Amino acid sequence: MSVLRDLHLATYHESVEPYAYADGDALVVRLRVPAIVESVSVIHYDKFKRDETLQNVKAQWYAREDREFVLFQARLTRTSKRFRYFFSIQALGETYCYSRSGITFDEPNDADTFEVPYLGERDRYSPPEWTKGAVYYQIFPERFYRSGTIANDHTLSAWDETPTADSFFGGDLPGILAKLDHLTTLGVDVLYMTPVFQAPSNHKYDTVDYFQVDPNFGSNQDLKRLVDACHKRGIRVVLDAVFNHMGANHPVFKDLLEKGADSLYASQIIARDWPLSPETLNYETFGYVANMPKWRTAHPAVEQMLCNVGTHWMKETGVDGFRLDVSDEVEHAFWKTFRKAIKAENSDALICGEIWQVATPWLRGDEFDAVMNYPLGRAILDYAAAATLCAEEFLYRVEKIRSLYPEHVLASLWCLLDSHDTARLLTLCDENTARAKLASFIQFTMIGAPLLYYGDEVGMTGGNDPLCRGGMIWDHVQQNHSLFLHYQELIALRKQYAALKDGVYRPLFARDNLDICAYLRRCEKTGDTLIALVNGTAEEQFVTVTDALIDDVVYTLVTGDGPETFTKNKPLTIAPYTALLYVKTGRDSYGR
Repeated sequence: MSVLRDLHLATYHESVEPYAYADGDALVVRLRVPAIVESVSVIHYDKFKRDETLQNVKAQWYAREDREFVLFQARLTRTSKRFRYFFSIQALGETYCYSRSGITFDEPNDADTFEVPYLGERDRYSPPEWTKGAVYYQIFPERFYRSGTIANDHTLSAWDETPTADSFFGGDLPGILAKLDHLTTLGVDVLYMTPVFQAPSNHKYDTVDYFQVDPNFGSNQDLKRLVDACHKRGIRVVLDAVFNHMGANHPVFKDLLEKGADSLYASQIIARDWPLSPETLNYETFGYVANMPKWRTAHPAVEQMLCNVGTHWMKETGVDGFRLDVSDEVEHAFWKTFRKAIKAENSDALICGEIWQVATPWLRGDEFDAVMNYPLGRAILDYAAAATLCAEEFLYRVEKIRSLYPEHVLASLWCLLDSHDTARLLTLCDENTARAKLASFIQFTMIGAPLLYYGDEVGMTGGNDPLCRGGMIWDHVQQNHSLFLHYQELIALRKQYAALKDGVYRPLFARDNLDICAYLRRCEKTGDTLIALVNGTAEEQFVTVTDALIDDVVYTLVTGDGPETFTKNKPLTIAPYTALLYVKTGRDSYGR
């Protein structure tokens, strides 16, 4: 196949995200090309003053989607904020141009260039600074700690009993407050709690009253005390908000069951006919669950009420943001309105959506600041826990994920390996602690904001819901102290090296052993450069890394059981199920 044909078939760009997006005062553009391309430049100018403003910017290699396609990326800046541009491509000794006319040998006419007519002030979207690379700790309040100070309406199970869908253990908000030293000792940045508002279930995703803390958890004042105590320790607090649906005991739904089409709330849900029938399910719900009827968020009163829920708890308690349950089943128009309400109350608040698939439509600056990056978590598990991916396949999976989003957004996406919705990490690893450590090492040294599910740090196990929701292990004899120290060290490393929080990430493909997972993290501000080398196999591996992204200097071991130093082009031995992290300590020939 000819070079020209390869370029025609594989080259792609469009002036929309993630191929063109604002980052601060810059316009970032990406070009997908076949792997035969050696370099790319971007020629850009102001359409009203072409000759005076013409600039040629060399693009940098950004990602490799697979063995056939690569992405180049460039940052374009200009005072006027008007951008017309096309690409110059070098491949096998020839130079080509790429514009809306496709691949040509000649530069395009103005009418055929790509264009971002104007980079407006509010187009320069970026998540709140504190969310970039933050470490989250998720708590299922009913299972964290029973304070003994809150009267509970339920018959309580023994704390170490196997959980069922309907069991209650009696955990509460004062219990979380009493155990904040645990979070501080770990070093986490953010406490995220599953719902705490009044609801009959143990999980509280069937809300009855959005404006009251469930009395079995405590009071509104207890939530305020917990938030204040967290803030004094430098820990932010994120609440779980369930706006897709209500619980069957919510006053609105009870009125609908009683009065049918004559109810004042008849247009606030989505009913197919009347009267409502939980047996035939003639109304929309979450997941065909009869006791979770879906809100009609297009209704002005519903929209206003749910927005009021968010602003109410920010005013009353000072919470720092919300994780939004089943957010991909709520219309985009509602989230745009919700964002305006939240950001008007606190522009630095976090809005994070539960999205299980590609989330680009929600991350355009007018809805969410972040999402739960399930695709990345699944890739890590497939590689380190299930061993269904080799290192090379894993790195390509990560590349595809990176290519879907603006680069400056990646650091704020939650990276989770388990939660209240899934089997626990140690269970997914067949209770192999070495593999669990490997998976969490990647989670904490790769892109994103890692989320630690309560109890993983002390070795809790459990299958899918409800088995993953056991009572927190507080008995030191039963705790896995090796895992606790492992997580504590990973969190400390993120605080020590800015590169691990929101630095550049690049895979290291040039190596002589494809069973080794290798990647680089670098912080442009501090100059920190770290190299991660992971052996996810049960065999000792030998590797020599030759990647051009690595400087030919000495790197010193930061964590892991391996050689004290690492150098480009020199062989290294890595033990089975071992992860090594090295930091650049030497200087290259330029004194860097």
